[in-house]
Amino acid sequence: MQMVLRSMDVVLQNNTNELLTLESAEVMRGEWGPPAAPRRGDVVEKQSSAKWLNQSTVDGVGVMGFLRLGCTKGYIDISWNMPYFDVGQRTQEVKVPPPLDYLIDFNTENFDQVVMMVTLVRRRNEP
Repeated sequence: MQMVLRSMDVVLQNNTNELLTLESAEVMRGEWGPPAAPRRGDVVEKQSSAKWLNQSTVDGVGVMGFLRLGCTKGYIDISWNMPYFDVGQRTQEVKVPPPLDYLIDFNTENFDQVVMMVTLVRRRNEP
């Protein structure tokens, strides 16, 4: 088994009453890690969560990818980029349609194996 040198665990907590369907997913650097690559049509039930792993086992190669999920309100886009060198230059972007909103948090105890937690919520001013 190869040693994982960089990884980004993407955890999506769906705290809405929306059923989310995976429309597309891609890694531009690294590969999908266990248990399996995301598949178009995968579902994240309302009030539940899902996790995907983007990892690199190649020296000098970071991780980079995106997920697009659909719901009745539109698309949720999540992207990340963590270079191999200078991991402090990590970037991420989350786009959600109204009336949804999101919270984002990171566990960076191990700077080269990061967990990104995205919590999907309804906007507070929405009924």
